[in-house]
Amino acid sequence: MENKFDDGWGLWGVNPSVDPSRSWLGKDIEVFVEPYRARFEWPPDYPRRFNVADENMPWEIDYPAYDPPYYVAPAVLENDCRKKPGGWADPEDITAVENLPRESFEGTLLFDAQGRPLNPRGRCGLAGRGLLGKWGVNYAADPIITRVNQRFGDVEMLAIERKDNGQWAIPGGMVDKGEAVSRTLSRELEEETGVRLDFSQAPQVYRGFVDDPRTTDNAWIETTVKHLHLTGEQAEQLEMEAGSDALSVIWLPLTERSLKKLYASHGYFVACALGMLYKRQPELLPGKFLQILANVF
Repeated sequence: MENKFDDGWGLWGVNPSVDPSRSWLGKDIEVFVEPYRARFEWPPDYPRRFNVADENMPWEIDYPAYDPPYYVAPAVLENDCRKKPGGWADPEDITAVENLPRESFEGTLLFDAQGRPLNPRGRCGLAGRGLLGKWGVNYAADPIITRVNQRFGDVEMLAIERKDNGQWAIPGGMVDKGEAVSRTLSRELEEETGVRLDFSQAPQVYRGFVDDPRTTDNAWIETTVKHLHLTGEQAEQLEMEAGSDALSVIWLPLTERSLKKLYASHGYFVACALGMLYKRQPELLPGKFLQILANVF
């Protein structure tokens, strides 16, 4: 099939020195998130994490010296749902939590002697909930929206500038209790960008653990990531306006640098989403961008 963005660089417009079939794009794309930021980064208010070597991460490994600091943010304690009407956080007393999940996207959960759920990716050097409201898994949803800029031929992503750290990110957020994920994807997108889109039929990119600096031994984020790639006409019809958690919203040109500087695991998710799109419909992506994708990993 002819690539409408072919610019004379060879197959699908790619420089002959770059063969997508010999890169990660030529293989089955299996998304797996390593817990790197969850072990070596933390928000400003967090105490320093206990240093955990790779071999001591699994809970099955006996580690008597492990003594992580305990931290729960004041905002979490203030929003205890048993004390504050409309509060979004679980009680600090784990025994007061109703219907504590025993499983997550990562599988059956383990619990410590106090009945607190244990991070399925192992020790990360900090106990408690940190900035996360739920004991155990905190479910999120991340909608990826991309387009090809019809004037410049660049692949762009609908991105927000986060208020908490100024980083560019996918406009996602947390799943409300009892809410369908497809509804969360649409709601969060509208709340943060002003854009209304239906994700009920959008291809799923990933579902599982998120490598987020807020992660603790007892609270972590798992997300569902879905992707919509818009035509130029569809993208032009969107009316964007920065919302609740965003300083600004833009069509962000995707380069190796911008992908790697996106918040948390977002760059990885976006690259995988576009890699999957390439495998389904290679004619939709410009050849020059396939070179960028091939060089990401």
